Amino acid sequence: MRALVFVIIVLVCAPFAFGQAITGFSGGNEYDSYYGDPAGDVIGWRFTVADDILITDLGVWNEDKTGGIESPHEVGIWDASKALITSVTVDNTGTVVGDWIYASITPVVIATGETYTIGAIYFASDDDWYISGASSVTSDPDVTWLNSVYPLGGNLGFVFPENDSSPSSGGRFGPNFILTETSLDRTTWGSIKNSF
Repeated sequence: MRALVFVIIVLVCAPFAFGQAITGFSGGNEYDSYYGDPAGDVIGWRFTVADDILITDLGVWNEDKTGGIESPHEVGIWDASKALITSVTVDNTGTVVGDWIYASITPVVIATGETYTIGAIYFASDDDWYISGASSVTSDPDVTWLNSVYPLGGNLGFVFPENDSSPSSGGRFGPNFILTETSLDRTTWGSIKNSF
């Protein structure tokens, strides 16, 4: 009986539906930084999720699609309280998926009902680009893009990007993440746990 319950737990907890948060965009202009100061600018976007998800990789847009990015970029996700919950440096040793290059992280759960921010640092001297003012965006069905973000001021380095752009201004797409949807919900887990 316990073996059967173990198998059920493994099946119920197993993640599925692997994919990228942002799957594509069109339009917009390429920029290498927001303010152009030596410490760099964190740009990105805020989002919510329809179901709890597990984020496994963070990435940056690979604008030339073939040669990789020119410089390493730190990419992070902050929660609604502006606490950095995960980050990683992405470079050319990462995995290319679509138009992005990714680095693995210790998986982190992103919960429904909260707003999160993903950002990547860009420097005017690094010869890598992000898109600003995209005219359309496609995303995973579980991810809702809210608006793009940029730093409160110049020369701040890798910090939470405080300023919001209006949703009508299009996105700032450079950072991205890979997710899997988790099928375990608290009701199911409670039912299984109480059966012991």
